[in-house]
Amino acid sequence: MPLAVGGEQGVEVDEILGGGEAAGSSRRCEAWFVTHGTPSSTESTSLVKPFRRAADLILESHASMKRFQSRTEPPPNPPVTRRTTRRFATSVVILTLTALGCRSSPRSTSTVAAPPPDAATTTIVTLNIRYDNPGDGPDAWPNRADGLIAALAGFEADVIGLQEVLPRQADRIAGDLPEFEMLVRSRERVAGRGEAVPILWRTSRWRLDPDAHGTFWLSETPDVPGSKSWDSSLPRVTTWARLLPVSETPDLEERRPLWIFNTHFDHRGVEARLESAKLLLDRILAWCDPAESVVLMGDFNAGPEEPPVRVLVGGDSADASMADPPLIDSWASLNGGLVENATWNGFEFIESGSRIDYVFARGLAVRSATIDRPTTDGRPISDHWPVRVVFEDVGRSDAKAP
Repeated sequence: MPLAVGGEQGVEVDEILGGGEAAGSSRRCEAWFVTHGTPSSTESTSLVKPFRRAADLILESHASMKRFQSRTEPPPNPPVTRRTTRRFATSVVILTLTALGCRSSPRSTSTVAAPPPDAATTTIVTLNIRYDNPGDGPDAWPNRADGLIAALAGFEADVIGLQEVLPRQADRIAGDLPEFEMLVRSRERVAGRGEAVPILWRTSRWRLDPDAHGTFWLSETPDVPGSKSWDSSLPRVTTWARLLPVSETPDLEERRPLWIFNTHFDHRGVEARLESAKLLLDRILAWCDPAESVVLMGDFNAGPEEPPVRVLVGGDSADASMADPPLIDSWASLNGGLVENATWNGFEFIESGSRIDYVFARGLAVRSATIDRPTTDGRPISDHWPVRVVFEDVGRSDAKAP
């Protein structure tokens, strides 16, 4: 059951001129192409291990397939509060063919230099890759795919969160990054159609908890596939996973499990963004063991002082008993005074303003946080810049919080 590849289903266009909230970050054209594949009769979360791509986009075979029972409900990990939600069967597909190599070496600059990765640290990268839109001309996906994938490989990340990923883009990225596995579920009601927010992790250092991963919708009915609420223009999702350190890696034996949440907030809905932040924070606090580390990342379509971000870092919390912020804004914790902070660029070389992509965290010490600006053939690899954060687990005996 391959991830879907295929034809165009429809297009939705946001206002390019005039009005529109969050101008400069969300005043951009939003279109999507829903691809046709082999949808299952049940909703599915797909775990994709890299495979070799042929020259065309048609996937002809799978080396192996393994099924899990996944969840959109909270996992049974004490002391996590269990909620009653609708459970549905999901299928996990592992593709194991050899990957093609990247063919580009893009240039990259950072606002703050990141130290080289080592066994004591965990490197997280988030990037909105821009959906495959033929109307992007010189910045269309086929012209920048090599450079974008080369940049991802060059970050030497442990975990990567991507946004606006169509099935054929997921196929290509998974195929060219054989050292990672990918967890992906599209946002539409039928699995395998539309955009997704996949999570990738380096298999030499982390493995998926088979009982704790899934996708939920940013709506009043988060466990109903394809649902949307409030003033959201589109269905929006969060893909999440509990990652466990690979036991065969001696340096990681003392490392705690790592919860990853990857999301993309609505670009138009002011209320939807705020309610999505509340939903996410509620689930993180209810599901995740306080003794375990948490990373929430993605494209939040909101600036640092806007209500959705303030909710996540405790700035607008009504809970006076909360002594510490629920999450920290990793980049701001080290770089709060810098103005070269743009993460949305619109395929231009914008460096100031429009910081709407974040890596939030709990239980991790921030060692470095950068906004990288890689290019390919002299053009940005996406209409967003990647955010890269290097953490140290404060649960380790040799780690100290900043």
